[in-house]
Amino acid sequence: MNIWEWIDKLTKALQKLDSRITVIESVLFDDKTNPDTPKPQHIGKIIDVSEWQGVIDWSSVIADDVTLSIIRVQHGSVHQDLKYMENLQKCISAGGKYAVYAYFAATSTSDAQQEARDFYNRTQKVVAGKQQPIFYAIDVESIEMSGDITQMRAGVEAYMSQLNTLGVPDNKIVLYIANHLYDKFNLNVARPGAIWIPSYGQNDGTLANSLKPTHPYDLHQYTSKGSVNGITGNVDMSAEPSERFKELIFSA
Repeated sequence: MNIWEWIDKLTKALQKLDSRITVIESVLFDDKTNPDTPKPQHIGKIIDVSEWQGVIDWSSVIADDVTLSIIRVQHGSVHQDLKYMENLQKCISAGGKYAVYAYFAATSTSDAQQEARDFYNRTQKVVAGKQQPIFYAIDVESIEMSGDITQMRAGVEAYMSQLNTLGVPDNKIVLYIANHLYDKFNLNVARPGAIWIPSYGQNDGTLANSLKPTHPYDLHQYTSKGSVNGITGNVDMSAEPSERFKELIFSA
């Protein structure tokens, strides 16, 4: 065998080896052939709604790439959202993922506990035995506790503890905290499953023209002037979910 024949045989052998390596790699690493390969989860639009959105066409909302709808249940104990029951029922019927939120308006720790009970019971009045909310969010954006900002931490802690007693663990509780009052509230941000902060900037419905929150967050509410199919007028929209927020959504 001369040198050229030897080189030709070596080249063909290397080509066969390369093709076998390609097949092995496709089996091990190509998610089309390996069902155990994790696939990235798609995150579409995240909205929050209340009675202010009026009658919502939930089938159209879900079809407009809405991954999560956060539905208001109450403003304190005094005001039950006028559309919350309808919104919960129709969102679930349309196959949407949902969470619930309540505006914190407590005047004392005992009042905070009552608000938590009302929040949970009003939610369960609609969804008991059905698809459960991904989380319960407490909307903390104004100075309550009879105007004593130094008591806000204690009030929110009492609220969360009452939810715990009702069966909602800390990792299923989200705190929505006003960006400009974050430091003054001095809430225990290490306790809940996620932190959700509003920061709008130009508030023109786009994430690009919003301002990022100045504190650590798991979800950024970037506008109150968003738009989705099925809702007439503006809607709050959020984006930039953290990895732990994504886990909340997709572990449900």
